[in-house]
Amino acid sequence: KKDSKKSSPKKTYDYSGLERGMRLQVESDGTWYAAEVAAVSTSKNRSNAPVKVSYKGYEGYDEWVGGARLKSKALKVTVEKPEPKERKPFEKPVLYYFPFAGRGELTKLIAAAGGLEIEMGKLPEDRKELCSDCGAVGTGLPVLTHGKVKVSQSSAIQNYVALVAPKFRRLPPQVRAIDMMWCAHIEDLIGDAAKAGIFPVLFAGDTSNFKKDELKASLEKWFGLFERLAPAEGFVTGGKVPTAADCCAVLLYKACAPFSYFYKHGDFDADKYPKFKALAERAAEAKGLKEYCESSESLKL
Repeated sequence: KKDSKKSSPKKTYDYSGLERGMRLQVESDGTWYAAEVAAVSTSKNRSNAPVKVSYKGYEGYDEWVGGARLKSKALKVTVEKPEPKERKPFEKPVLYYFPFAGRGELTKLIAAAGGLEIEMGKLPEDRKELCSDCGAVGTGLPVLTHGKVKVSQSSAIQNYVALVAPKFRRLPPQVRAIDMMWCAHIEDLIGDAAKAGIFPVLFAGDTSNFKKDELKASLEKWFGLFERLAPAEGFVTGGKVPTAADCCAVLLYKACAPFSYFYKHGDFDADKYPKFKALAERAAEAKGLKEYCESSESLKL
């Protein structure tokens, strides 16, 4: 079993200032007693306990002791500083997704807002093994790896990134709950859009099952909710910086695919929701998100 206590730093004692007859204190069984130096040995055999002491008021109890049991201004103590441990370089989370925004973009926005660097992994031609290792059914994306952590499902990935992002590590549970609620709303919005038959239109030009009015109604429902929840000023959870909830607003106003195509094919005007749009604009100007929005290629695809 490993010793859970931290090892004490090594101390070196210089006894050259101690002289016979000099008064000092000696520790015995946890108690410090008055004593005086009876002798100081320079013999190698006595290197661990080179000072013979006589206890005041206790005749016949002289003993040889080492520096760890002595207190005296004449005893010089040098404490060795331990060598600093080499820190392992931080291993960046690796996100696997397509090059457009889709369901992977919100994770990247959360990482940018939270000051977390992530890498985009190269998708293998056959991603069955990758997705299986990450707990996915089939070959669905996104998936994320971070050392031994391997996860699938957009919401799980978003939550994990929000948990490990440096700027978000001290967020209280109440804030995290609101953040994940907003992220879940985004997933439901995408799900409702899918029910309207928009994805066959986008990926194959198949309009046979497309329901324009249904798509528009679902967008109006969700944007109406976000408009109601969006603050008139500041950010969703009341902090000084945007969190995952605010990233949802940035996603819906800044990401191209598939969201701008939802609006186009559903004849939907996202500008009719002023509080929600203003929230997106404020968040997109915050440090981290601003640089990401300016440089991101996936936002524009």
